[in-house]
Amino acid sequence: MHGTPCSIGALLDRLQGDELAALNTMLGTPDAPGWPASEIFKVLTDEGFTVGYQQINKHRGRKCRCARAAA
Repeated sequence: MHGTPCSIGALLDRLQGDELAALNTMLGTPDAPGWPASEIFKVLTDEGFTVGYQQINKHRGRKCRCARAAA
């Protein structure tokens, strides 16, 4: 990967176990839509994580630095 991942990608790289599984569930997949971005943002910031609100949908839509770096 070139550069740093977005705030969501960085968090996915950092989390493990149940926390990682929970975030992946919240983000969803094309077949199983996840939580609204506003709810994900609230949960993550309430837990003390620093993420960008708009970054949630950018990451989901593969329009963030993570997707560009993987291309």
